[in-house]
Amino acid sequence: MPSSSRLSRRAAYAAALGVALATGAGTASALTPFQQDVATAIDRGLEWLAVNGAFNNPSSAGDASGLPMLALLEKRPSGDPNDPPQGYIGANVTDKGRLQDAARYILDRANETSFYAYRDGAWMFALSEYGRTGGPDKSTLAPGNADYQTIKQAMDTLVDRALANQRSAATGYANPANQGYWCYTNPGCEDSSTTQFAAAGLAAAKTFYTSGKSADQPFADPIRAAQIDAAMAMTKAAYELNAATGSDNAACNVLTDTERGHGYNSFPTSGYNPSLAQTASGIYIQLFGGANINSPMVQSYLEWMRNRYRWQDLDSLGNYWSGQSYWYYLWSSFKGMELLRKSGLPPAPGNLSAESLGKLAAADAPACMVRQENKDPALVTRPASFGAGGAGFYAGSPVGQYFDYAHQILTHQCYDGSLPIAGTDGRFACNSAPGRWNDYSAQSYALLVLQRSVGGGCVDTDRDGVCDVDDNCPAKANPDQKDSDGDGIGDVCDQVSVARCDVDRDGDVDNNDLNQISRARGQRARGSDDPRDGDGDGRITYNDVTVCKGQCTRTYCAVQ
Repeated sequence: MPSSSRLSRRAAYAAALGVALATGAGTASALTPFQQDVATAIDRGLEWLAVNGAFNNPSSAGDASGLPMLALLEKRPSGDPNDPPQGYIGANVTDKGRLQDAARYILDRANETSFYAYRDGAWMFALSEYGRTGGPDKSTLAPGNADYQTIKQAMDTLVDRALANQRSAATGYANPANQGYWCYTNPGCEDSSTTQFAAAGLAAAKTFYTSGKSADQPFADPIRAAQIDAAMAMTKAAYELNAATGSDNAACNVLTDTERGHGYNSFPTSGYNPSLAQTASGIYIQLFGGANINSPMVQSYLEWMRNRYRWQDLDSLGNYWSGQSYWYYLWSSFKGMELLRKSGLPPAPGNLSAESLGKLAAADAPACMVRQENKDPALVTRPASFGAGGAGFYAGSPVGQYFDYAHQILTHQCYDGSLPIAGTDGRFACNSAPGRWNDYSAQSYALLVLQRSVGGGCVDTDRDGVCDVDDNCPAKANPDQKDSDGDGIGDVCDQVSVARCDVDRDGDVDNNDLNQISRARGQRARGSDDPRDGDGDGRITYNDVTVCKGQCTRTYCAVQ
Protein backbone atom coordinates (compact mmCIF):
# COMPACT_ATOMS: atom_id res chain seq x y z
CA MET A 1 0.00 0.00 0.00
CA PRO A 2 1.20 3.59 -0.57
CA SER A 3 2.71 5.33 2.43
CA SER A 4 0.42 7.66 4.39
CA SER A 5 2.45 10.73 3.38
CA ARG A 6 2.28 9.79 -0.30
CA LEU A 7 -1.44 9.06 0.02
CA SER A 8 -2.02 12.52 1.47
CA ARG A 9 -0.13 14.07 -1.46
CA ARG A 10 -2.24 12.08 -3.90
CA ALA A 11 -5.37 13.19 -2.09
CA ALA A 12 -4.32 16.85 -2.26
CA TYR A 13 -3.50 16.57 -5.95
CA ALA A 14 -6.78 14.80 -6.70
CA ALA A 15 -8.73 17.40 -4.77
CA ALA A 16 -7.05 20.20 -6.73
CA LEU A 17 -8.32 18.59 -9.92
CA GLY A 18 -11.75 17.92 -8.50
CA VAL A 19 -11.23 14.14 -8.38
CA ALA A 20 -12.57 12.03 -5.53
CA LEU A 21 -10.02 9.76 -3.83
CA ALA A 22 -11.26 7.24 -1.28
CA THR A 23 -8.88 7.14 1.69
CA GLY A 24 -11.06 5.85 4.45
CA ALA A 25 -10.14 8.88 6.52
CA GLY A 26 -12.62 10.58 8.77
CA THR A 27 -13.81 14.14 8.54
CA ALA A 28 -11.26 16.92 8.70
CA SER A 29 -10.43 18.23 12.17
CA ALA A 30 -11.76 21.60 13.25
CA LEU A 31 -9.70 24.62 12.37
CA THR A 32 -7.60 26.25 15.04
CA PRO A 33 -8.27 29.91 15.89
CA PHE A 34 -5.16 30.91 13.93
CA GLN A 35 -6.20 28.91 10.87
CA GLN A 36 -9.65 30.53 11.00
CA ASP A 37 -8.13 34.02 11.10
CA VAL A 38 -5.78 33.18 8.22
CA ALA A 39 -8.75 32.04 6.14
CA THR A 40 -10.60 35.28 6.97
CA ALA A 41 -7.55 37.37 6.03
CA ILE A 42 -7.27 35.58 2.68
CA ASP A 43 -10.93 36.22 1.86
CA ARG A 44 -10.61 39.89 2.81
CA GLY A 45 -7.36 40.29 0.87
CA LEU A 46 -8.74 38.73 -2.31
CA GLU A 47 -11.83 40.89 -2.07
CA TRP A 48 -9.66 44.01 -1.90
CA LEU A 49 -8.01 42.93 -5.15
CA ALA A 50 -11.42 42.31 -6.74
CA VAL A 51 -12.85 45.65 -5.63
CA ASN A 52 -9.79 47.39 -7.04
CA GLY A 53 -10.08 45.82 -10.48
CA ALA A 54 -7.29 43.24 -10.37
CA PHE A 55 -9.51 40.58 -11.95
CA ASN A 56 -12.29 42.23 -13.94
CA ASN A 57 -9.91 44.87 -15.29
CA PRO A 58 -6.47 43.20 -15.25
CA SER A 59 -4.93 46.06 -17.19
CA SER A 60 -5.28 48.15 -14.01
CA ALA A 61 -2.74 45.82 -12.40
CA GLY A 62 -0.56 46.04 -15.53
CA ASP A 63 2.76 44.26 -15.19
CA ALA A 64 1.64 42.80 -11.85
CA SER A 65 -1.52 41.20 -13.29
CA GLY A 66 -0.27 37.61 -13.02
CA LEU A 67 0.25 37.80 -9.26
CA PRO A 68 -3.39 38.52 -8.27
CA MET A 69 -4.48 35.74 -10.64
CA LEU A 70 -2.07 33.33 -8.95
CA ALA A 71 -3.31 34.42 -5.51
CA LEU A 72 -6.90 33.67 -6.54
CA LEU A 73 -5.89 30.27 -7.91
CA GLU A 74 -4.07 29.52 -4.65
CA LYS A 75 -7.12 30.31 -2.51
CA ARG A 76 -7.83 27.46 -0.09
CA PRO A 77 -11.12 26.36 1.43
CA SER A 78 -9.73 27.20 4.87
CA GLY A 79 -6.55 28.04 6.73
CA ASP A 80 -5.77 24.35 7.16
CA PRO A 81 -2.28 23.74 5.65
CA ASN A 82 -3.48 20.39 4.30
CA ASP A 83 -6.14 22.02 2.14
CA PRO A 84 -5.08 22.11 -1.52
CA PRO A 85 -5.36 25.30 -3.59
CA GLN A 86 -8.71 25.69 -5.32
CA GLY A 87 -7.13 26.14 -8.76
CA TYR A 88 -9.74 26.77 -11.43
CA ILE A 89 -11.74 23.59 -11.05
CA GLY A 90 -12.39 24.16 -7.34
CA ALA A 91 -13.38 27.81 -7.64
CA ASN A 92 -16.94 29.06 -7.17
CA VAL A 93 -18.84 30.70 -10.01
CA THR A 94 -17.71 34.20 -9.09
CA ASP A 95 -14.05 33.25 -8.84
CA LYS A 96 -14.21 31.29 -12.10
CA GLY A 97 -15.48 34.40 -13.84
CA ARG A 98 -12.66 36.44 -12.34
CA LEU A 99 -10.07 33.87 -13.41
CA GLN A 100 -11.45 33.77 -16.95
CA ASP A 101 -11.15 37.56 -17.20
CA ALA A 102 -7.56 37.43 -15.95
CA ALA A 103 -6.66 34.57 -18.32
CA ARG A 104 -8.23 36.39 -21.26
CA TYR A 105 -5.94 39.33 -20.59
CA ILE A 106 -2.78 37.16 -20.68
CA LEU A 107 -3.86 35.23 -23.77
CA ASP A 108 -4.53 38.53 -25.53
CA ARG A 109 -1.34 40.30 -24.44
CA ALA A 110 1.34 37.59 -24.46
CA ASN A 111 2.10 37.91 -28.18
CA GLU A 112 1.62 41.70 -28.21
CA THR A 113 4.34 42.42 -25.66
CA SER A 114 8.09 41.86 -25.49
CA PHE A 115 10.15 40.25 -22.74
CA TYR A 116 9.90 41.87 -19.30
CA ALA A 117 11.17 39.63 -16.50
CA TYR A 118 8.80 40.71 -13.70
CA ARG A 119 5.63 40.55 -15.76
CA ASP A 120 6.51 37.45 -17.78
CA GLY A 121 7.53 35.50 -14.69
CA ALA A 122 4.22 36.29 -12.99
CA TRP A 123 2.27 35.41 -16.13
CA MET A 124 4.01 32.03 -16.26
CA PHE A 125 3.09 31.41 -12.58
CA ALA A 126 -0.57 32.12 -13.22
CA LEU A 127 -0.94 30.50 -16.64
CA SER A 128 0.69 27.28 -15.45
CA GLU A 129 -1.67 26.80 -12.53
CA TYR A 130 -4.71 27.98 -14.46
CA GLY A 131 -4.08 25.53 -17.30
CA ARG A 132 -3.14 22.59 -15.10
CA THR A 133 -6.28 22.90 -13.00
CA GLY A 134 -8.78 22.95 -15.85
CA GLY A 135 -9.04 26.61 -16.81
CA PRO A 136 -10.94 27.16 -20.09
CA ASP A 137 -8.82 27.81 -23.17
CA LYS A 138 -9.17 30.20 -26.10
CA SER A 139 -11.97 28.13 -27.64
CA THR A 140 -14.18 29.15 -24.70
CA LEU A 141 -12.69 32.50 -23.72
CA ALA A 142 -12.32 34.10 -27.16
CA PRO A 143 -13.53 31.77 -29.94
CA GLY A 144 -12.42 32.90 -33.37
CA ASN A 145 -10.45 35.90 -32.10
CA ALA A 146 -7.13 35.96 -33.95
CA ASP A 147 -5.57 38.32 -31.40
CA TYR A 148 -5.68 35.66 -28.71
CA GLN A 149 -3.35 32.71 -28.27
CA THR A 150 -4.21 29.36 -26.72
CA ILE A 151 -2.85 28.61 -23.25
CA LYS A 152 -0.07 26.48 -24.73
CA GLN A 153 0.80 29.08 -27.37
CA ALA A 154 0.96 31.86 -24.78
CA MET A 155 3.15 29.79 -22.48
CA ASP A 156 5.46 28.92 -25.39
CA THR A 157 5.74 32.62 -26.25
CA LEU A 158 6.67 33.52 -22.67
CA VAL A 159 9.12 30.64 -22.25
CA ASP A 160 10.87 31.11 -25.58
CA ARG A 161 11.54 34.78 -25.05
CA ALA A 162 12.70 34.20 -21.48
CA LEU A 163 15.19 31.60 -22.66
CA ALA A 164 16.33 33.89 -25.48
CA ASN A 165 17.04 36.72 -23.02
CA GLN A 166 19.11 34.77 -20.52
CA ARG A 167 22.78 35.74 -20.23
CA SER A 168 24.66 32.90 -21.93
CA ALA A 169 27.38 32.22 -24.47
CA ALA A 170 24.69 32.44 -27.14
CA THR A 171 23.79 35.98 -26.06
CA GLY A 172 27.41 37.14 -25.88
CA TYR A 173 28.64 36.19 -22.40
CA ALA A 174 31.47 33.67 -22.53
CA ASN A 175 32.48 33.82 -18.86
CA PRO A 176 30.43 31.29 -16.82
CA ALA A 177 30.37 33.72 -13.88
CA ASN A 178 28.46 36.20 -16.07
CA GLN A 179 25.96 33.67 -17.36
CA GLY A 180 22.61 32.46 -16.07
CA TYR A 181 21.07 35.82 -15.10
CA TRP A 182 18.25 37.88 -16.57
CA CYS A 183 17.98 41.64 -16.68
CA TYR A 184 14.74 43.61 -17.00
CA THR A 185 14.15 43.43 -20.75
CA ASN A 186 17.37 41.95 -22.17
CA PRO A 187 20.51 40.10 -21.05
CA GLY A 188 22.30 43.36 -20.25
CA CYS A 189 22.82 43.02 -16.49
CA GLU A 190 23.32 40.49 -13.70
CA ASP A 191 20.23 41.41 -11.73
CA SER A 192 19.02 38.98 -9.07
CA SER A 193 15.61 40.58 -8.56
CA THR A 194 14.59 40.11 -12.18
CA THR A 195 16.33 36.74 -12.32
CA GLN A 196 14.24 35.34 -9.49
CA PHE A 197 11.04 36.10 -11.44
CA ALA A 198 12.27 34.68 -14.74
CA ALA A 199 13.69 31.57 -13.06
CA ALA A 200 10.62 30.90 -10.89
CA GLY A 201 8.33 31.53 -13.85
CA LEU A 202 10.26 29.01 -15.94
CA ALA A 203 10.06 26.49 -13.08
CA ALA A 204 6.27 26.88 -13.13
CA ALA A 205 6.35 26.47 -16.90
CA LYS A 206 8.27 23.22 -16.55
CA THR A 207 5.52 21.89 -14.28
CA PHE A 208 3.03 22.95 -16.94
CA TYR A 209 4.96 21.09 -19.66
CA THR A 210 5.23 17.89 -17.67
CA SER A 211 1.56 17.57 -16.60
CA GLY A 212 -1.94 18.46 -17.69
CA LYS A 213 -3.78 19.37 -20.85
CA SER A 214 -6.60 21.62 -22.01
CA ALA A 215 -9.62 20.86 -24.18
CA ASP A 216 -7.78 22.40 -27.13
CA GLN A 217 -4.43 20.66 -27.01
CA PRO A 218 -2.00 18.83 -24.72
CA PHE A 219 0.53 20.83 -22.75
CA ALA A 220 3.29 18.21 -22.71
CA ASP A 221 6.49 19.56 -24.21
CA PRO A 222 9.61 17.56 -23.27
CA ILE A 223 11.86 19.65 -25.51
CA ARG A 224 11.01 22.92 -23.77
CA ALA A 225 11.11 21.19 -20.37
CA ALA A 226 14.70 20.09 -21.12
CA GLN A 227 15.60 23.61 -22.28
CA ILE A 228 14.30 24.97 -18.99
CA ASP A 229 16.40 22.45 -17.07
CA ALA A 230 19.51 23.59 -18.94
CA ALA A 231 18.71 27.24 -18.24
CA MET A 232 18.13 26.54 -14.55
CA ALA A 233 21.41 24.64 -14.27
CA MET A 234 23.23 27.68 -15.66
CA THR A 235 21.46 29.98 -13.18
CA LYS A 236 22.30 27.66 -10.28
CA ALA A 237 25.96 27.81 -11.30
CA ALA A 238 25.84 31.62 -11.33
CA TYR A 239 24.53 31.72 -7.76
CA GLU A 240 27.32 29.39 -6.70
CA LEU A 241 30.08 31.25 -8.54
CA ASN A 242 28.92 34.70 -7.38
CA ALA A 243 28.08 33.85 -3.77
CA ALA A 244 29.50 36.47 -1.42
CA THR A 245 29.92 37.33 2.24
CA GLY A 246 28.77 40.47 4.04
CA SER A 247 25.61 42.52 4.48
CA ASP A 248 24.58 46.17 4.56
CA ASN A 249 24.45 46.12 8.37
CA ALA A 250 27.99 46.71 9.60
CA ALA A 251 27.24 45.04 12.94
CA CYS A 252 26.07 41.89 11.14
CA ASN A 253 28.48 42.02 8.23
CA VAL A 254 30.59 38.84 8.01
CA LEU A 255 29.55 36.43 10.76
CA THR A 256 31.12 33.09 9.77
CA ASP A 257 33.61 31.76 7.24
CA THR A 258 31.07 29.44 5.62
CA GLU A 259 27.98 31.62 5.15
CA ARG A 260 27.27 33.01 1.69
CA GLY A 261 24.54 35.12 0.10
CA HIS A 262 23.62 37.19 -2.94
CA GLY A 263 22.70 40.82 -3.50
CA TYR A 264 20.51 42.62 -6.04
CA ASN A 265 23.32 42.36 -8.58
CA SER A 266 26.22 39.96 -8.63
CA PHE A 267 29.17 40.80 -6.41
CA PRO A 268 31.86 42.15 -6.76
CA THR A 269 30.88 43.64 -10.14
CA SER A 270 28.09 45.74 -8.64
CA GLY A 271 29.30 46.23 -5.07
CA TYR A 272 25.95 45.05 -3.69
CA ASN A 273 26.28 43.05 -0.49
CA PRO A 274 24.04 40.02 0.02
CA SER A 275 20.49 40.91 1.05
CA LEU A 276 17.69 39.00 2.75
CA ALA A 277 15.42 38.98 -0.29
CA GLN A 278 18.01 37.97 -2.86
CA THR A 279 19.79 35.40 -0.71
CA ALA A 280 16.39 33.80 -0.07
CA SER A 281 15.58 33.67 -3.78
CA GLY A 282 19.08 32.28 -4.40
CA ILE A 283 18.10 29.21 -2.37
CA TYR A 284 15.11 28.25 -4.50
CA ILE A 285 16.94 29.16 -7.71
CA GLN A 286 19.63 26.62 -6.79
CA LEU A 287 16.94 24.04 -6.02
CA PHE A 288 15.30 24.61 -9.41
CA GLY A 289 18.75 24.13 -10.97
CA GLY A 290 19.28 20.67 -9.48
CA ALA A 291 20.64 21.35 -5.99
CA ASN A 292 19.09 19.91 -2.84
CA ILE A 293 18.98 20.72 0.85
CA ASN A 294 22.41 19.15 1.42
CA SER A 295 24.21 20.86 -1.44
CA PRO A 296 27.08 22.84 0.09
CA MET A 297 26.09 26.21 -1.35
CA VAL A 298 22.44 25.79 -0.38
CA GLN A 299 23.68 25.18 3.15
CA SER A 300 25.86 28.31 2.97
CA TYR A 301 22.89 30.42 1.84
CA LEU A 302 20.74 28.90 4.58
CA GLU A 303 23.42 29.80 7.10
CA TRP A 304 23.46 33.43 5.92
CA MET A 305 19.65 33.54 6.31
CA ARG A 306 19.69 31.79 9.69
CA ASN A 307 22.24 34.27 11.03
CA ARG A 308 20.08 37.27 10.01
CA TYR A 309 16.50 35.96 10.26
CA ARG A 310 13.82 38.65 10.37
CA TRP A 311 10.03 38.71 10.10
CA GLN A 312 9.23 42.28 11.13
CA ASP A 313 11.06 44.20 8.41
CA LEU A 314 14.34 44.17 6.49
CA ASP A 315 16.05 46.50 8.97
CA SER A 316 19.35 47.48 7.30
CA LEU A 317 19.87 44.17 5.51
CA GLY A 318 18.09 44.95 2.26
CA ASN A 319 20.41 46.79 -0.14
CA TYR A 320 18.92 50.16 0.76
CA TRP A 321 15.30 49.25 0.00
CA SER A 322 14.36 48.28 3.54
CA GLY A 323 10.69 49.18 3.10
CA GLN A 324 9.51 48.56 -0.42
CA SER A 325 11.15 45.15 -0.81
CA TYR A 326 9.69 43.73 2.40
CA TRP A 327 6.65 42.11 0.81
CA TYR A 328 8.45 40.21 -1.86
CA TYR A 329 11.12 39.28 0.68
CA LEU A 330 8.38 37.55 2.67
CA TRP A 331 7.28 35.48 -0.32
CA SER A 332 10.73 34.78 -1.75
CA SER A 333 12.07 33.60 1.60
CA PHE A 334 8.97 31.61 2.48
CA LYS A 335 8.86 30.01 -0.97
CA GLY A 336 12.47 28.87 -0.69
CA MET A 337 11.89 27.30 2.71
CA GLU A 338 8.58 25.73 1.69
CA LEU A 339 10.24 24.06 -1.29
CA LEU A 340 12.78 22.57 1.11
CA ARG A 341 9.96 21.38 3.37
CA LYS A 342 8.12 19.82 0.43
CA SER A 343 11.20 18.03 -0.87
CA GLY A 344 11.53 14.38 0.03
CA LEU A 345 15.18 14.76 1.11
CA PRO A 346 16.00 15.27 4.81
CA PRO A 347 18.98 17.36 5.95
CA ALA A 348 22.17 15.42 6.64
CA PRO A 349 23.22 15.23 10.31
CA GLY A 350 24.46 18.64 11.40
CA ASN A 351 23.03 20.44 8.38
CA LEU A 352 20.55 23.30 8.51
CA SER A 353 16.93 23.05 7.41
CA ALA A 354 13.99 25.39 6.94
CA GLU A 355 13.19 24.84 10.60
CA SER A 356 16.56 26.29 11.65
CA LEU A 357 15.34 29.85 11.07
CA GLY A 358 14.40 31.77 14.21
CA LYS A 359 16.15 29.45 16.65
CA LEU A 360 19.10 31.74 17.48
CA ALA A 361 18.75 34.62 19.95
CA ALA A 362 20.27 37.91 18.81
CA ALA A 363 23.19 37.61 21.24
CA ASP A 364 23.95 33.98 20.44
CA ALA A 365 27.06 33.25 18.41
CA PRO A 366 27.46 34.47 15.79
CA ALA A 367 25.88 37.52 17.38
CA CYS A 368 23.71 39.78 15.21
CA MET A 369 21.59 42.18 17.25
CA VAL A 370 18.98 42.67 14.52
CA ARG A 371 18.32 38.93 14.23
CA GLN A 372 14.87 37.89 15.44
CA GLU A 373 13.64 34.71 17.09
CA ASN A 374 10.45 32.84 16.26
CA LYS A 375 7.30 34.34 17.71
CA ASP A 376 5.72 32.44 20.59
CA PRO A 377 2.08 31.72 19.68
CA ALA A 378 1.25 31.54 23.40
CA LEU A 379 2.42 35.11 23.96
CA VAL A 380 1.35 37.14 20.91
CA THR A 381 -2.06 38.78 20.79
CA ARG A 382 -4.78 38.44 18.20
CA PRO A 383 -4.93 41.41 15.79
CA ALA A 384 -7.91 43.51 16.84
CA SER A 385 -9.57 43.50 13.40
CA PHE A 386 -10.21 39.75 13.76
CA GLY A 387 -11.98 40.01 17.11
CA ALA A 388 -11.24 39.83 20.80
CA GLY A 389 -8.32 37.69 21.93
CA GLY A 390 -5.36 38.51 24.10
CA ALA A 391 -2.10 36.71 24.64
CA GLY A 392 -2.60 32.97 24.37
CA PHE A 393 -5.44 33.12 21.85
CA TYR A 394 -3.21 31.35 19.31
CA ALA A 395 -1.54 29.01 21.81
CA GLY A 396 -0.84 25.61 20.32
CA SER A 397 -0.08 26.89 16.83
CA PRO A 398 3.19 25.46 15.47
CA VAL A 399 6.23 27.64 16.13
CA GLY A 400 8.23 28.54 13.04
CA GLN A 401 8.59 30.68 9.95
CA TYR A 402 4.99 30.33 8.80
CA PHE A 403 3.52 31.57 12.08
CA ASP A 404 6.07 34.41 12.23
CA TYR A 405 5.22 35.65 8.76
CA ALA A 406 1.50 34.97 8.77
CA HIS A 407 0.87 36.58 12.15
CA GLN A 408 2.85 39.64 11.10
CA ILE A 409 0.85 39.88 7.88
CA LEU A 410 -2.42 39.66 9.83
CA THR A 411 -1.36 42.58 12.04
CA HIS A 412 -1.03 44.77 8.93
CA GLN A 413 -4.41 44.05 7.37
CA CYS A 414 -6.79 47.01 7.30
CA TYR A 415 -10.39 46.26 8.23
CA ASP A 416 -13.11 48.33 9.85
CA GLY A 417 -16.01 45.96 9.26
CA SER A 418 -17.70 47.90 6.50
CA LEU A 419 -19.91 45.91 4.14
CA PRO A 420 -19.45 45.55 1.30
CA ILE A 421 -15.69 45.80 1.61
CA ALA A 422 -14.60 49.17 0.31
CA GLY A 423 -11.70 51.58 0.43
CA THR A 424 -8.73 50.04 2.20
CA ASP A 425 -10.59 47.16 3.84
CA GLY A 426 -8.64 43.95 3.33
CA ARG A 427 -5.46 45.71 2.22
CA PHE A 428 -2.23 44.80 4.01
CA ALA A 429 -1.21 48.40 4.61
CA CYS A 430 -2.15 49.34 8.19
CA ASN A 431 -0.47 49.48 11.62
CA SER A 432 2.94 50.76 10.50
CA ALA A 433 3.10 48.39 7.53
CA PRO A 434 6.30 48.67 5.44
CA GLY A 435 6.12 50.46 2.09
CA ARG A 436 5.64 48.82 -1.29
CA TRP A 437 6.75 49.06 -4.89
CA ASN A 438 3.31 48.23 -6.24
CA ASP A 439 -0.05 47.83 -4.45
CA TYR A 440 -1.22 44.79 -6.42
CA SER A 441 2.11 42.99 -6.06
CA ALA A 442 2.45 43.64 -2.32
CA GLN A 443 -1.12 42.51 -1.70
CA SER A 444 -0.51 39.34 -3.68
CA TYR A 445 2.80 38.54 -1.98
CA ALA A 446 1.11 38.70 1.42
CA LEU A 447 -1.69 36.42 0.25
CA LEU A 448 0.72 33.94 -1.33
CA VAL A 449 2.56 33.57 1.97
CA LEU A 450 -0.71 33.00 3.84
CA GLN A 451 -1.59 30.38 1.21
CA ARG A 452 1.83 28.65 1.46
CA SER A 453 2.29 29.09 -2.28
CA VAL A 454 5.45 28.06 -4.17
CA GLY A 455 4.25 29.67 -7.40
CA GLY A 456 3.60 26.50 -9.35
CA GLY A 457 7.25 25.43 -9.46
CA CYS A 458 8.69 22.36 -7.83
CA VAL A 459 12.02 20.75 -7.00
CA ASP A 460 12.94 17.82 -9.24
CA THR A 461 16.29 16.69 -7.83
CA ASP A 462 16.79 13.69 -10.13
CA ARG A 463 15.55 15.53 -13.24
CA ASP A 464 13.07 12.80 -14.22
CA GLY A 465 10.11 15.14 -14.72
CA VAL A 466 8.43 14.21 -11.42
CA CYS A 467 8.45 16.72 -8.55
CA ASP A 468 10.23 15.51 -5.41
CA VAL A 469 7.05 15.90 -3.40
CA ASP A 470 5.36 13.32 -5.66
CA ASP A 471 8.43 11.25 -6.61
CA ASN A 472 8.62 7.74 -5.16
CA CYS A 473 12.41 7.83 -5.58
CA PRO A 474 13.50 11.50 -5.58
CA ALA A 475 17.25 10.82 -5.68
CA LYS A 476 17.29 8.48 -8.72
CA ALA A 477 15.64 9.14 -12.07
CA ASN A 478 12.56 6.97 -12.66
CA PRO A 479 10.10 8.84 -14.89
CA ASP A 480 7.81 5.79 -15.05
CA GLN A 481 7.50 5.78 -11.21
CA LYS A 482 7.25 1.98 -11.32
CA ASP A 483 6.46 0.53 -7.89
CA SER A 484 5.93 -3.23 -8.33
CA ASP A 485 5.35 -4.06 -4.67
CA GLY A 486 3.14 -1.04 -3.96
CA ASP A 487 5.15 0.10 -0.93
CA GLY A 488 5.37 3.72 -2.06
CA ILE A 489 9.08 3.37 -2.96
CA GLY A 490 10.02 3.17 -6.63
CA ASP A 491 11.60 -0.01 -7.91
CA VAL A 492 14.89 1.76 -8.66
CA CYS A 493 15.20 2.56 -4.95
CA ASP A 494 13.69 -0.69 -3.71
CA GLN A 495 16.53 -3.07 -4.68
CA VAL A 496 18.53 -1.80 -1.74
CA SER A 497 17.04 1.37 -0.40
CA VAL A 498 19.21 4.43 -1.00
CA ALA A 499 18.34 5.43 2.57
CA ARG A 500 20.07 2.21 3.71
CA CYS A 501 23.41 3.32 2.21
CA ASP A 502 23.07 7.12 2.35
CA VAL A 503 25.25 7.68 5.40
CA ASP A 504 25.51 11.46 5.06
CA ARG A 505 21.79 11.79 4.25
CA ASP A 506 22.29 13.95 1.18
CA GLY A 507 19.87 12.01 -1.00
CA ASP A 508 22.36 9.90 -2.96
CA VAL A 509 25.14 7.33 -2.52
CA ASP A 510 28.68 8.41 -3.43
CA ASN A 511 32.31 8.08 -2.33
CA ASN A 512 31.68 9.89 0.93
CA ASP A 513 29.14 7.26 1.97
CA LEU A 514 31.30 4.32 0.85
CA ASN A 515 34.35 5.64 2.71
CA GLN A 516 32.38 6.08 5.93
CA ILE A 517 31.07 2.51 5.63
CA SER A 518 34.57 1.18 4.97
CA ARG A 519 36.03 2.97 8.00
CA ALA A 520 33.32 1.43 10.21
CA ARG A 521 34.13 -2.19 9.23
CA GLY A 522 34.07 -4.52 12.23
CA GLN A 523 31.58 -2.43 14.19
CA ARG A 524 28.07 -3.46 15.14
CA ALA A 525 25.22 -1.64 13.44
CA ARG A 526 23.48 1.06 15.48
CA GLY A 527 20.11 -0.53 15.00
CA SER A 528 18.00 -1.93 12.18
CA ASP A 529 18.09 1.31 10.19
CA ASP A 530 21.84 2.02 10.34
CA PRO A 531 22.61 3.29 6.81
CA ARG A 532 26.10 1.74 6.97
CA ASP A 533 24.61 -1.77 7.23
CA GLY A 534 23.77 -2.26 3.57
CA ASP A 535 22.96 -5.96 3.85
CA GLY A 536 21.05 -5.59 7.11
CA ASP A 537 22.93 -8.32 9.00
CA GLY A 538 23.69 -6.19 12.05
CA ARG A 539 27.43 -5.76 11.43
CA ILE A 540 29.43 -3.41 9.22
CA THR A 541 31.55 -5.51 6.85
CA TYR A 542 33.15 -5.23 3.44
CA ASN A 543 30.01 -6.81 2.02
CA ASP A 544 28.15 -3.65 3.06
CA VAL A 545 30.61 -1.63 0.98
CA THR A 546 29.97 -3.92 -1.98
CA VAL A 547 26.19 -3.79 -1.58
CA CYS A 548 26.13 0.00 -1.27
CA LYS A 549 28.56 0.47 -4.14
CA GLY A 550 25.84 -1.06 -6.30
CA GLN A 551 23.58 1.82 -5.22
CA CYS A 552 26.10 4.47 -6.21
CA THR A 553 24.27 7.33 -7.91
CA ARG A 554 27.44 8.92 -9.30
CA THR A 555 29.14 7.93 -12.52
CA TYR A 556 32.14 6.59 -10.59
CA CYS A 557 32.47 5.35 -7.03
CA ALA A 558 35.48 3.81 -5.36
CA VAL A 559 36.58 3.42 -1.76
CA GLN A 560 39.58 5.59 -0.89
